[in-house]
Amino acid sequence: MRLPKIAILPLLLACAGLPAGAGRAQRRSGPYVMPCAGVALSASYLGDVSGKGPGFLFVIENHTPRTIRLEDPVPSSAHWYAQVGNRWMWRASAGWGGSLVNAENPQGLMFAYRPASPPAHPRYLIVPAHGSRQWTQSMRNHPSIAYQPSCRMCRYSGETDYQAVFAYAYLPPPGEQAPRLLHCGLRSVPVPMPPLPAALPR
Repeated sequence: MRLPKIAILPLLLACAGLPAGAGRAQRRSGPYVMPCAGVALSASYLGDVSGKGPGFLFVIENHTPRTIRLEDPVPSSAHWYAQVGNRWMWRASAGWGGSLVNAENPQGLMFAYRPASPPAHPRYLIVPAHGSRQWTQSMRNHPSIAYQPSCRMCRYSGETDYQAVFAYAYLPPPGEQAPRLLHCGLRSVPVPMPPLPAALPR
């Protein structure tokens, strides 16, 4: 299925400075990576996650013959869009890295995050060969997926529907020993969202 048209310029501006979360302010944009072959990230909107408000069900499917490892947080970024007429316009981005270079190209390059030194207390998500992992996550107090408008001018007259694209891209620094850590990127297809203000604050 063809992706809907998305305005690109605001997204490129957003990728130049994604907001950092607590405890990881040193994160910054790193090199580029290509999307992974044989590994898929998908998401579905949930109106409530364990009484903590709106969030998402995430699923990673590993169609390769090898176990894979991802460095938390997964996903590492979220990109929000609003429909204005027949166009999808960038609304906000949040997270650590794994951001999209061209939102219209699902096979295009992605910005990855590469820290200067190994994480002090790394956490990894492991997906077995030919297996999958799924989990739910509330947006509350979760800077990788929380809706955080960073552009006051990015409110459009006539906004109707909303959607989000989630991404992950991480490259280890010298010295981080994590067997089979992904060195490529993941991104979801656009995830439909309920209308504002029911789902997201303006």
